[in-house]
Amino acid sequence: MTNILTFCTASAQELPRTALEILAAGRQLGDKLGNGKVQAALIGPDVEEHGETLVHHGADEVFVASHPRLQDHEADVILGTLQTVVQQLGPDVVLFPHDALSGGNVGPRLAYRLGTGIVTDCVGFEIKGDTIRWLRPVYGGKAMAYMVASGPVQLATMRSRAFEPLPPDSARQGAVHTLEIDVGAISSPVSLVERTQEKMEGISLDQAQIIVSGGRGMEDKEGFSALERLAQVLGAAVGGSRPAADLGWVPHSQLVGQTGKIVAPNLYIAVAISGAPQHMAGAGSSKTIVAINKDEDAPIFKVAHVGVVDEWQNIIPALTAACEEMLSD
Repeated sequence: MTNILTFCTASAQELPRTALEILAAGRQLGDKLGNGKVQAALIGPDVEEHGETLVHHGADEVFVASHPRLQDHEADVILGTLQTVVQQLGPDVVLFPHDALSGGNVGPRLAYRLGTGIVTDCVGFEIKGDTIRWLRPVYGGKAMAYMVASGPVQLATMRSRAFEPLPPDSARQGAVHTLEIDVGAISSPVSLVERTQEKMEGISLDQAQIIVSGGRGMEDKEGFSALERLAQVLGAAVGGSRPAADLGWVPHSQLVGQTGKIVAPNLYIAVAISGAPQHMAGAGSSKTIVAINKDEDAPIFKVAHVGVVDEWQNIIPALTAACEEMLSD
């Protein structure tokens, strides 16, 4: 039997969607292997009540590590906790969400400590014989490649929205265990002095089903006001390209791209964005891409499902008005 461990950090108030996405990936992998047992490592302060939720969404077993020190999600503390969990449970596969904490910090460092391989930013997988081949974008999203992780344990991080959470089944049965881990004794070379958070209004990019993004061609911050009005009408989040974020037109927390957020909404409206590989690495997995750009040769038109060649000033206000009229009926 192959034991698949999915990793989730949570708070007492919230179980993130990514936890359910990773659980769905683990369940699918277990079913493809034919004998896969799916376990969930639930880490955070006072998170025990989420255990049954994970069982209802596909976990065979849930292992809870709860401690007040896990409140701030400090990478070294999370890493030490998860390393202990892996050593206690001995899984064959460990799956992480591909986010700043897990995919960009904890996952690779855990792989190093375990002396094993990791494949990051995966969007799928296939089974060839006894080998798991992990599917991930390469060359800035221009191609896809299968990769194999070598070592005693296979680690992989999964891109957000690559898997849909399974519908909850209240009839599913599974055990929820409490792990005895001395989290307080885990050493960390970094101490938290102060936590600051960039002020953000509206829907977050991570949760949005619709995203309206702007690029350098918006010309100034006032241009983004038009995008914000459209987003408000559609119930969408507002994003931006690297130039737009660097110029201060959108917060860096709303940057979409290789060095920002990787998103996969149902609808991505790219306004005055050229479509450079670095940006499309973050937005290329969107279900439908609508591109609005005055340059008919802009690279984004090669990947867009719908393209409009015109100045954004001629399109966005009219589109906003049309959407308002349709939604008011």
